Amino acid sequence: MGVADSTSARPAVLITEPIGAPGLRILEDVCTCIAPWRGGGSAPADAQRLRAHLRAADAVIVRLFQVREEDLAAAPRLKVVAKHGAGLDNIDCAAAARRGVPVIYTPGANSNAVAEHALGLLLALARNTSRADAVLRAAHPYQREQFLGSEVAGKTLGVVGLGRIGTRVARKAAGLEMRVLACDPYVDRNAYRGPARFVDSLEQLLTAADFVTLHVPLTGATRRMIDAAALARLKPGGRLVNTSRGEVIDETALAAALDAGALAGAALDVFAEEPLAADHALTRTPNTLLTPHVSGLTAEAMAAVSVQVAQGVIAALHGRVPEELLAPPVPHE
Repeated sequence: MGVADSTSARPAVLITEPIGAPGLRILEDVCTCIAPWRGGGSAPADAQRLRAHLRAADAVIVRLFQVREEDLAAAPRLKVVAKHGAGLDNIDCAAAARRGVPVIYTPGANSNAVAEHALGLLLALARNTSRADAVLRAAHPYQREQFLGSEVAGKTLGVVGLGRIGTRVARKAAGLEMRVLACDPYVDRNAYRGPARFVDSLEQLLTAADFVTLHVPLTGATRRMIDAAALARLKPGGRLVNTSRGEVIDETALAAALDAGALAGAALDVFAEEPLAADHALTRTPNTLLTPHVSGLTAEAMAAVSVQVAQGVIAALHGRVPEELLAPPVPHE
């Protein structure tokens, strides 16, 4: 497939990575869809090839593909940038605003999927599921008692970031009979109606929680918010879960803490550099459960996100940017 024909009467929409079939059908009814990944399985398209298509696109839908200031400058026809998901750190939103190009996203459509994955990771950490599976598959000698786990009922969960995903995690954790603490400066405590009890600082949450789960966007304030000092505040038996953005954790500090046995375990779905390198320090640390940024990948979530992003793009192309999908100045997951 060549670069999009700029004379086409139908608006050209570049879709950089696979999206759900329901959303794709909505787009194909009214747009020319440029989807270089089709026909080649799920392998990512070459970034240079995608950027060549971007120059002739009226809209672009991205998942992890980066839209930089120079990409926006080289795409004079672009009328909207759409994120298939909630995290906006791979889009230069400030540069888009300067060029008058709206950025839309799909808040909430995959929130339940991410929340369920976060709790699944938490439970797997508590019961040493990954280590038990690996030992059994490798036919290593073992004693069942070496996989002694911990029940989550009665334990304290600290939720960092009480947006759409964090709120769901708090409610589900309360259903597991966990005590829930939360830290989020953007939430109106008086308006909040949920099971979490607010604490005044991240430091206070870290020292009180048995489990900590991160649900924050990547901003200047959250980048490496979990550093060596923060990790030192965790209980010796504490466990950390991250399904937000990899760069909110200092991975070098986390690997050192795990190697030293300073915390009981960590489960990570996101990393500073993705895909995670095979020789990364975290692939060798004890009591570490790693998944490849799949928390939002369920059939239900992919369908819902694809429909929401398709409808948003079509509306934006007609000059009607949906207010509920317009990316906020400070993204909040």
